[in-house]
Amino acid sequence: MPASTRVRNGVRKIRQKRDRDGDLVMGDNSSARPKPARIQHDKPRPQTDKGFGELKVTGWTDTKEMSKLLGFLERHSARRSPNLAKNGVPPKMVKRHRVHDTVLTIWVRPEDVPAFNKINGFTFTSTHGTQKLTITGQGIRSKSPTAMETTNESTAKPNEVAEMLKAFLGRRYDVEQKLLNLNTIAEDEEVAKSGMFDSAKTQAKFFPALMTICDQTLKTTAQDKKEVIHSVTVSGNNLPNAELIKSLATTLPHIRNLDLSGNKFASMKDLKAFKNRFRFLEHLIIEVGQPGWEEELISWFPKLRILNSQQVRPDPAAAKEANAGSGPSSAPAAVPASDSVPVLTAEQEAMVAYVIKETNLKRELAVQCLEAGTWNIDNAAQLFLAQKDSLPADSFN
Repeated sequence: MPASTRVRNGVRKIRQKRDRDGDLVMGDNSSARPKPARIQHDKPRPQTDKGFGELKVTGWTDTKEMSKLLGFLERHSARRSPNLAKNGVPPKMVKRHRVHDTVLTIWVRPEDVPAFNKINGFTFTSTHGTQKLTITGQGIRSKSPTAMETTNESTAKPNEVAEMLKAFLGRRYDVEQKLLNLNTIAEDEEVAKSGMFDSAKTQAKFFPALMTICDQTLKTTAQDKKEVIHSVTVSGNNLPNAELIKSLATTLPHIRNLDLSGNKFASMKDLKAFKNRFRFLEHLIIEVGQPGWEEELISWFPKLRILNSQQVRPDPAAAKEANAGSGPSSAPAAVPASDSVPVLTAEQEAMVAYVIKETNLKRELAVQCLEAGTWNIDNAAQLFLAQKDSLPADSFN
């Protein structure tokens, strides 16, 4: 068909389309010619938070630890999310985040908000110490359940807690010294992650659970508690009373040495849970705010000989030897040790020997170093390294 026609005075004229050289263009149909496609430029879409819940996280202090903090939030919220994928892979909980000053703002799916509500108040282990996180936003209760209550909501959680406690005991037991080291529990990274030691309420549940695991572990391995644990230290936990750790006295009543320093016992009332317990206790380290408490405390433990490195009762072996040698023709009885001269237990003597071997310190300084470190090898090592360069030459053997 012609490109176009026009009728004038009964004559139909055909308008033909020619190209630039004057040649006819055949089969031209401009109306059917496809239009050139528009070039689409992929412009970045503006980031939007529409559809996500906005939560704010405070209580942390160091922006350099942001990746660690986000990992902590991801891990613990995912454990409490009902929205696991079919393959069991946890979903990505934090869709976006922003940091301003000491406030971390995160955007999460509305269905994931309950999971973050459950971890409100959890303790984050920072290089600056343990930090209790506070999460606020729509769907977050102002007063969240305690961490211990939260962990018990899941049927799988008790097994996880038991494994964590077993691992904790494994890290804290010194087989050579037969020592169970429960110092500064809140600073243990795994315990801090669980939130099981960040309040008096959770602490009261932590110790019975720990002692149960300890008892079960020793029975499983057919080990006698009396043979494998002679000493326990619970120093530096800021405990307000002994009621929180009374399960220690029922599970390990046979121990000979106990360190309770670094806690907050204001008076003898705070120690009532230990009255007439630990019948074999020989050495005790403790601090009590109330003056004149020593005499009453000594009466609670019939075999106590050393209180805060001071001898309060004679050594039974020495007394027996003195009595055996008494008589009209015998030499005068040995002068009892002065209250100001510390008498060390077998475990402490072993610790002194170890420090002397590792540092080459003279015995007197090795003892002072251990006493300053509350008879904790790690603490004593830190003190020694901090003062090593300033010690005079005659401090060493």
